[in-house]
Amino acid sequence: MQPSLLTLSRRGWLRRAKPVLALVLWQWSAAWAQTFPLDDLPSLTPGRTKAENALWIENELSARFNSAKRVVVADLKGPAVITMIHFAMPQTLKLNRDVLLRLYWDGESSPSVDCPLVDFFCDPAGLREEVNTALVNKRRGFNAYFPMPFQVSGRVELVYDGPLDPGEELWKIMPCYSYVMYRTLDRVRPETGYFHASWRQAGLLLGQRDYLALEANGKGKFVGWNVTIRLPGRDGYPVDANEKFYIDGETVASVEFQGLEDSFGFSWGFPPTESMFPLTGFFKYLKGAAAYRFFTQDAISFDKSLRVAIGFGAREDPFFQREFSKPGNTLQLSSTVYWYQTEPHA
Repeated sequence: MQPSLLTLSRRGWLRRAKPVLALVLWQWSAAWAQTFPLDDLPSLTPGRTKAENALWIENELSARFNSAKRVVVADLKGPAVITMIHFAMPQTLKLNRDVLLRLYWDGESSPSVDCPLVDFFCDPAGLREEVNTALVNKRRGFNAYFPMPFQVSGRVELVYDGPLDPGEELWKIMPCYSYVMYRTLDRVRPETGYFHASWRQAGLLLGQRDYLALEANGKGKFVGWNVTIRLPGRDGYPVDANEKFYIDGETVASVEFQGLEDSFGFSWGFPPTESMFPLTGFFKYLKGAAAYRFFTQDAISFDKSLRVAIGFGAREDPFFQREFSKPGNTLQLSSTVYWYQTEPHA
């Protein structure tokens, strides 16, 4: 039987597509391999791996939202390093910014991590079903892989900041299970930075002042962030703002990306459809844009202080400065910033 033209064309397409598909898969796997080098995987790591559970019905009532609006999901003794944090979604598969994630190191009174749980996991306002990055992800559960060392103690808390009182109704809409994995250490080296994260949101006329994402004092390094930008109630958003990193008291930023989308790995505006890569990505957000970037090989170090801002560049077309200084053109920006630094933090 003679093969049909359709069969031939399909076979021809497959022959031509195989090398292209192989190249795409190789590039994809190479990107993840670069993000997670496996050279040290065979090394026998010292210390003991442990896990702390909370929030589920098998756990103590004090470790669930039935009895309190603030739950300590892990209270750990050091020296140790947290290697993974997992939260299961509630049965409704919905969460918003009412749930705050707070982490405390070495008995400090103010948290080193303080932000909405959903935003910490690159899911601004909890609107996405899936997030897929190198360091955080989400699909019916949230997972974080930042290494978080501490010398004396580490405490992981969830805080409900909404109107409901503790009880069954609250328990049903909160994360229903969590575990924190960590490894014991002999010591934490003096030069080791402690993990920090903070969330901010502001509505402002960007032509009049910059959006301030971070002010940190001490010695450390900036390792990533996720950012949203939108014009409330309207379609569209500008991508012509610059991302400015003022290191150790600089008045002129020594690291400045010229264009919002370029700083997150894109150009000529964000793409029309979402693009999520291990270290950079973009997706639509409330008629605006959300993007993330992790600085794993190019972390921005500072010895005394770091200030991170978003605003128009000094040599940008003055049209943007004028346009976004007008009443009615208020932009809403939010950001979650991840960094390591020495303690105590300011």
